[in-house]
Amino acid sequence: MQAKQQIIMAHYSLPPVIGGVESALKPLSEIFAKHDCLVTLLTGTGSIEGKNLKTSIVTDLNPDSPHVREIQRVLRFGSLPEFYEYRMQILQRRIEAEIGNINTVMIHNIMTMPFNLTATEAFWNYIQKYPDKKYYLWTHDMAWLIEEHKPYLYDRKPWSLLKTPLPNVTYITVSEFRKRQLAELLNIPRRRIKVIPNVIKYQDFLKFDEVTTPLIENLNLFSRYPIVLIPARIIPRKNIERSLQIIARLKRHYPGIIGIVTGTLEKEGTEWTPYSQKLLDLIASEDLRDSVVFLGDVFTNLQIPQSKNRSVVRDLYFISHLVLYPSLDEGFGLPILEAGIARIPLVLAQIPVFREVAKEGVLYLPFDESVEYNADRIVNFLTENQSHSDILFNRVLTHYNWDNLWDSNLKSLLND
Repeated sequence: MQAKQQIIMAHYSLPPVIGGVESALKPLSEIFAKHDCLVTLLTGTGSIEGKNLKTSIVTDLNPDSPHVREIQRVLRFGSLPEFYEYRMQILQRRIEAEIGNINTVMIHNIMTMPFNLTATEAFWNYIQKYPDKKYYLWTHDMAWLIEEHKPYLYDRKPWSLLKTPLPNVTYITVSEFRKRQLAELLNIPRRRIKVIPNVIKYQDFLKFDEVTTPLIENLNLFSRYPIVLIPARIIPRKNIERSLQIIARLKRHYPGIIGIVTGTLEKEGTEWTPYSQKLLDLIASEDLRDSVVFLGDVFTNLQIPQSKNRSVVRDLYFISHLVLYPSLDEGFGLPILEAGIARIPLVLAQIPVFREVAKEGVLYLPFDESVEYNADRIVNFLTENQSHSDILFNRVLTHYNWDNLWDSNLKSLLND
C-alpha cells in the first residue's frame, strides 16, 4: 500500500484564535486530509484535529508568547535584543525536529509579515539549510505594503527578509491582486507565483449555536433595522471608523439601526490602545452608544467564551440585513465569501482585490466622496438591489467552493 503524503502546515496560530488566515487554514487543512494526506499543523497556539490531522504546538511561534512579545517590543524600535539570536536558534532547532523527514512544507504569512520575526528568520534559515524539500510560501499579506507596519520596518535583517525572495520555493497568493503585489515587492517573475484562493466550507457554514439565541435576545436584534454586520478585527487598516461614520448617517434614515463589530476592543495594560480609544471617542461624538456594539463586550457581559466568536458571527450573517466592510487593504477578503454564502447584501471599499474576488453583486464605496454620499448609496442599495446578494451567492458556490478546490488547484500543486 502506498504511503500517505505527509505535509507540514505552519502559521502563528489556529482556531479558536480569531483571524482570516486562521479561518482559512481549517478548510484548507481538511481538504488535504480528506484526500489522504497526513497533515501536521505547526503553530504557537490553537488546534485543528481530525482524521489525518494533528496539531503540534511550538509556543515560540505564537506572537503572544512572553519571549516573542519582549523581542517584538524591542524590534519595533529598530534594535535587535541581545537574546534575539539565542531564541531564534532555539526555535530553528525545534522547527527542524518537528519537520523531521517530512518533505512538503507550507508556511502561511510568516515569511512576509512581522508579527514574529524570530519565526521568519528561523524558517528562512531552515529553508536554506534543507533546499531539497518542497516549500510553499502562502502569502496572504505583505507588511512592506501595509501603511500601519511601514514605520516599524527597517532595511536590514530581519525586517528585510520580509521582502527578499528565496530560491527553490513556490510562492502562493490568495488573489491575482496579491500576486501582482508580491511579484513587484520581491522583484520576481509572476510565473513563480501561483494563485490559490481562500474557500468556504459551506456545509459547515450553513448550520445557530446555543449561545447565539440569548445574544440575539439581549441585543433585541429582531426589533432593529437594519442590522449591520462589521466583520473586522480592531486594527487600523480595517477602517472601522468609516463604518461608524456611515452608521451615524444611516441613523437619520433608520433610527433603529444597529452595527455589530465582530472584533474585540484591545487594551495595553489598563489603557485602551490608541485605535480602540479612537473608536470609542467616535462612538461618543456621533451619539452611537445605542447603535453600535462590539461583540467582545457582549460576550463578556453574557459570560460567553470568546472561543464562540466564529460560530456566533456565522449565525449573525444569516439574520443581518447588510455587511459593511470598508477595509483599506486586504489580500483577499474572506467576508466576501461569508456574505455571499449567506446571501446578504454586501458593501465594500472600492479597492482592486475586492473587485477581483466579488466582481458583481455588491456595492462599492468610493472614499473620495463624502460619508453622506456613501450612506445615500447604501440606502438605495438596501431598498432597490437586495437581489444582488443572489448573484454573489452563486459566485461563491461556483468559484470558492471547498469541494472544488482539490481538483482545481491542490491536486496539481502536490504533483508538481
